[in-house]
Amino acid sequence: MAALCVMKSVRTALSAVHCAINNSLIPRLLNGPQLSFFGCTSSRGIRQVVEKQEGKTTVIEGLTVAAPESPQPPNPTAKCPIYRWNLQNKYTYTDVLLLSQFIRSDGGMLPRRITGLCAQEHRKIAICVQMAHRAGLLPDHRPHLPEGHVPKPKPNPPLNRVSHKKRLMTGKSKELFPRPSQPYCCGTY
Repeated sequence: MAALCVMKSVRTALSAVHCAINNSLIPRLLNGPQLSFFGCTSSRGIRQVVEKQEGKTTVIEGLTVAAPESPQPPNPTAKCPIYRWNLQNKYTYTDVLLLSQFIRSDGGMLPRRITGLCAQEHRKIAICVQMAHRAGLLPDHRPHLPEGHVPKPKPNPPLNRVSHKKRLMTGKSKELFPRPSQPYCCGTY
């Protein structure tokens, strides 16, 4: 994707050079560049509409307002974005806004080299994404099926699955409801 953007910008730059050679170069330099070289546009900022009335004329201007600073992470030296924002053990499979940042449009996980996650958090995010898919929380992130494909009906509908937060955070399977040490019998407790 990035290579395609660079190729388009190079083609645009070369076409601008071709036009400059064929036409006069000076009017183009006075008007400013048509497109930036790398295809990236600068931030336009937030604009505030100001209306000024001078006699019978009304002047409407759009003044650029200074954008507020973005919040700084509490741990800026950490390599992993989860550790940078101190989010370890604070997310579950229900946090679909967080999870959707680490998945492709077809629902698969993005690789670690793209997300920048450490191995431990990548594994946890992958587990949460699987659980969110199974719970039906990510309906927009399904693989694209070929045209005319009809999925086979499942013989039994899947059961509702409930996850326990403690199990996810520790990574160990624990018994959610421990058995009593002595069985209840004959109404004596």
